[in-house]
Amino acid sequence: MDIISSEVLTKLSIIATENNIIIRDNLNLMTNTPDVCFTYDKGIVMNPNFETRVAYNYRFAHEISHILYGDHDAQAVYQFSEYGKRGEELLAHKNAIRMLMSIEMPTNVNGFMEYYHVPSWLEHYADESFKSLIVTE
Repeated sequence: MDIISSEVLTKLSIIATENNIIIRDNLNLMTNTPDVCFTYDKGIVMNPNFETRVAYNYRFAHEISHILYGDHDAQAVYQFSEYGKRGEELLAHKNAIRMLMSIEMPTNVNGFMEYYHVPSWLEHYADESFKSLIVTE
């Protein structure tokens, strides 16, 4: 893990702690088991073994986003999917992008997408977040 990734993970952990979100890395899960978020319990189980191209920090921000910004009445449990393009999944993707850019502003969108291995279909949303954060800084 590089320095930026470590710093981002620390900041994400602080956000979780400040919002009473319980995080657990479960090293015993199979490689096909995605990360899981329990909105009512404010708990997240991260699977470091999950075989996906999407970076751990992005997935972590995505799950935190479900708890912080999601509609808790819509669903009680979410499993990470890089292909979730509707409703609460899309909202979590958008908020994860914004959260990560707020923690460590990238120099450009392509670098951000590559660094976190964000699915290419989300590039439009990353570009929107990037432009809005550049304006506010």
